[in-house]
Order: sequence, then structure tokens, then C-alpha cells
Amino acid sequence: MRTAWKILAGAAALVAVVLIGVAIAISTVDVNTLIGPVKTRIKDVTGRELTVRGGADLTFSLEPKLVLKDVAIANAPWGTAPALVTAPRLELQIALIPLLSRRFEVIELALVNPVVALETDSAGRGNWDFGKASAASGATPGTDAAGTTPTVGNLSITGGKLTYRDARSGHVTKVAIDKLALHSRSAQAPIAAQFSGTVDDVAVSVEGTLGPLESLLQQRWPYPVALKGKVDGTSTEVSTRISKENATYVLSDLDLRVGANTVGGRMSIETGGPRPKLVFGLAATALAVADLPLRGSAAPTPTAHAGAGKGRMFPDTPVDFSILRVVDADGRIAIGKLRLADGREFSSVKVQFALVAGRLDVSNFEAATLGGSLAGRVLIDAGTAANPALQVRVNGNGLDLGAILTSFGLPREVRGGKTELAVDLAMRGTSPHAWASSATGNVRLVVGRATLVNTKIDLSSSLDQLTGAVNPFRERDPATELICAVVRMPFANGIARVDRSVGAETNKLGVLASGTLDLRNETVDFSIQPKVNSGLPIDIPRLADLVRFSGPMTAPQVQVDAKASVAAIASVGAAVGTGGLSAIGQALFAKVEDGGATPCQVALGQKASAATAAASGTTTKGGSGNPLNEVGRAVGRLFGK
Repeated sequence: MRTAWKILAGAAALVAVVLIGVAIAISTVDVNTLIGPVKTRIKDVTGRELTVRGGADLTFSLEPKLVLKDVAIANAPWGTAPALVTAPRLELQIALIPLLSRRFEVIELALVNPVVALETDSAGRGNWDFGKASAASGATPGTDAAGTTPTVGNLSITGGKLTYRDARSGHVTKVAIDKLALHSRSAQAPIAAQFSGTVDDVAVSVEGTLGPLESLLQQRWPYPVALKGKVDGTSTEVSTRISKENATYVLSDLDLRVGANTVGGRMSIETGGPRPKLVFGLAATALAVADLPLRGSAAPTPTAHAGAGKGRMFPDTPVDFSILRVVDADGRIAIGKLRLADGREFSSVKVQFALVAGRLDVSNFEAATLGGSLAGRVLIDAGTAANPALQVRVNGNGLDLGAILTSFGLPREVRGGKTELAVDLAMRGTSPHAWASSATGNVRLVVGRATLVNTKIDLSSSLDQLTGAVNPFRERDPATELICAVVRMPFANGIARVDRSVGAETNKLGVLASGTLDLRNETVDFSIQPKVNSGLPIDIPRLADLVRFSGPMTAPQVQVDAKASVAAIASVGAAVGTGGLSAIGQALFAKVEDGGATPCQVALGQKASAATAAASGTTTKGGSGNPLNEVGRAVGRLFGK
């Protein structure tokens, strides 16, 4: 026991001697002379000058600390910011034992409330690109030119601000740093990293590992990165290997997990062009948009216009297209299952696009949805902010009518009803209201045979009221046997003038409609005439001659109004005589047995061949005189079959 006390006493004495030695060493050192080695090391690593305007202090403890006040690291010669880094305090923790031999070894470097200004020049070169300054200086890795100061393996930043400015686009990203910590045992060991703060007001908190500092400084690629944490409250993980090829940074073996979403592939960032360019090929098994930390930027207050108010289908809230002018891109994305924020689902999604100078060309997209498939192209030309142009072309094949009705909030039991869709519209503007108001082109929808199970009419539903008015059989028949339905709308500056290009036929009656659909004011005004098929005994209480469907698109009214219907039909150029309702009926609907076309043929604009064949007493090829075969062939030609 007495021996143990002697050992402890000896150890204490040794520590005391060391501390006294350190105190003597520190007391004999001119603190300002320590600034030199720090400046030398900063210059070796970055090629930039370190300025210390507020002097230095050295505190004595088991972990001595050198504090430099009011410091600045010079920016690149071409930089617009006064300095790359400024800070009121730069703290350097110094190794205790080497200090006895007057060797100045930095264990950790800490910046308090720094301001970091990252930027690129017109050629895409970053002011953080130091090249291989330490190698050029001739210093051995890990020491400065004098052999006194090893590479710092630990860095911390508290309360900092960082900005990134792209010179070519003018876009500025702002980062607020609550805490940034990088710790490593040596310059050759991996770095443990931690960050908390915000990026453009989005909360970010991550931690993980980075490759060695020496590899980064010497640009030995690939450089590994593995981080995990939360972005805007959503669990996020990313791992990749970064390489640099001339002015291009490549992220290979990319594995990104956001919530339940996983995206993998390869991405590169080219910095040598007029704008940074992203080139990538990404794939995801499943992707739920609601799980992504996406935020829309604040939009200016919308300009009031006629018809504005609650219940608008196409809001006039501006859409910010400025992001399209910040970067260029060329990418391909494949998603096994995509769920949008509103719950709609798509599978086997493939998208290919190119973005150049604000012009986004989604040259091809395809997806399985609504029981069939969608494919098409979207072009957005936002090169100028004033009046972007949009073009949308979509073809839908084999879509399910029941699924379509459900997606529009009109669930109904439907058997069959395969649907073809063709949309070709050109639009302009920066809001959904502007797009709808300028829409020019064509929309076509063709529905095949279907059985619609009839339910009790909901008098609060405008569509139910309309169905009840034009189809009096609905209330007594358990189902409606739909033979076909056609919607063909030619739009010009947001208005579709329908001249018998909307029609439908069941096994008991036919329907044709004329009128206008005005997307500018969001109103509809259609006159609809149902006609019972010839030879069908009429034992129903009442069959409407004409039905008017008019008013706001969000709440149209159903009326039996012959006079108003005549005016509506005449306004779109329908052939209306002066004989009253019978003449209107003849213009809207001609019976098959009288040599006329069916409603679907009329709506498709294919009535001539059927009428001619019927009048001559001949039959059309492959149809035994059945005019529905003409509809089938017309649909085939419409969709390129």
C-alpha cells in the first residue's frame, strides 16, 4: 500500500513538473509570433492569405487555446465578395506536450459566427477550388514549409452564415449554420461530420462520415460520403462516391433515401458551361411525393380579375419558373410505383427530359394508370419570365371509365368502358388560370361499350341532375348499357365551341350536345337533346325535348329551356331552321333508319359515309350495315391504329 502511494505521488509530481514547464514555455512565448505558423499553414492548404486584425491571446490549461480575433481569409482574385471567410474569432486548440519543445501543433480549429461567401465565376469555377496549393509549396503533407504545423483534423463552426452565388444565373442559396463539426484522428483517417441548421429556410440536421481530409486536399478520387438525419423533418440518408473530371463532379453509386422512398443511380454536375448542368440516370422502386421535403417558394400576391373568388377551378396563383433558368439538365427517371400528394397512383413510370436555358422539354413520358396507359410530351419554354409557353400532348390508351370517374370524385360501379384520350394544347402564362384562358388545341375522349350500374339520383349533384333529365330510363332500369360516348372539344383562347361534337348512345337513346365551355370565366353553356331509339316503346312519364346545362363550372344548373337552347345552338353555327323543336332535333340527331348517323358518328365528324351507305341501301365493309363499325374505324384512325 505504501508503494502505491509512492507511485501516485511520483506521477503527481511529474504532472506538476510538466505543467510548470508548459507555463514557463507559454510565458516566454510572444503570442503574436504564433500567428505566423497559422498563416503559413492556411497559405499552404488554400493558397490564400489569412489576415488577423484583432491580435491573439493564448490561454493556459491542459488544452491550451490560441484565439485569433477579427480574421479573414482572402477570396479568389476574381471573387465579388470581400473575403472567402470572415470571423470575429478563430480558436485553435494546441497540443500540450509538443508545446514544451516550442512545437506548435493544432488539434482543433473553431470558427465562431463566421460569414462564408462561396461563389462561381462566369466560367463555372468555384472560389473554394484551391487546386493543389500544398503540393505546389513543396511542403510535406501534414506539415507546413517550416515543418512545425500539422494538418488540422478537427474543425467546428458555431453560429455561422454561408451563401452560395452562381455568377451565371444570379441565383443565391443561403445557409444558416447552427453547428458544423468535422473530427478526425489524423489527416489520413475518415472524418466524422455533423451539421445542423437551415438551407434556404429548410431545416437540415445530418451526421455521418466523409473521406480523409488529405484525400480531399490532394483531390484523390473517388471521395466517399455517407450522411443521415432529417431534412424538413423527414428522415433522410445519402451515400455516394464523388469524383472530379475536369470541370465535372460525378456522384457515382448514389443511394438516396427520403422517408420510405429510395432513389439510386448516377449523377454528374458540369460546371464548365453557361450554367451548371445536371446529367443523371435515376431509378426508384417506389416514390411517394407526400414524403418528400418539398416546399413551394413564396409567390407574389395574385392580381384580381373578373370572376375571381372562392370555388375557382383554375387558380391565378403564379407558378415560379425561375428554377428552370438556374441550371441545365439532361436526365432519365424510372419509377416502379409513383404516388402523388393527392393519392393518385402511377406505375412503370418513365420520364426523359432536357432543360436548356429555361426551356424544359419532357420529350417522352409514359406511365400505367387508371387501368390503362398514358404517354406524351410536355414542353415549357420559360426562357423569358414574362409569358412562358406550354405545350402538352397526351395520349391515353385502354383507360378504365370507372377509374376516371372516381379520380374526378364521381365514383360509380362500371363494367367495361375502355377509354381513349388525346390531348394537344398550347398555352401561355404563369398561372393555371392563365394557361386555361389561353388554351388552344384539341381534346378528344372516346368511350367504348360499358355497363353503368344505376343508383338513386343525387339532387345535389349537377351531373346526376343532368343524367336524370336526358336519360329518363335511369330511374327504372338497374343499369345503363352504354354503346359509346365521344367528347371532342376544339379550344381557341380558352373557349371550346361545341357543334354536336359531344355525343353518347345507349341501347335505348342517343344524345348530342352543342354550346360553349369557357375556361376563361369557368362557365359552361350546353344544350342537349336526347332522342329515343326508333321502335322502342315509350312508357315513361316524360322525355325532355331539350336540356340546358349552364352556369359556373363548379355548380352548373340543369333546365328544360327550349328557347335558350335554340339561342345557344345557333351561336355555334348549328344548322337550326325555323320550325321549332322538331328542326332542332333534326339538326342535333338523325335516326339511323332514316339514313342519318349515330350520335357518336356525328360527334366524331364521321357521319357522311354512314349516311351515304344507308341512303344507297349498301352496307359498309365488315359491318353488315352497322354504323357502329364506322365509329370503331374512326376511333382507330384517331389514335393511329
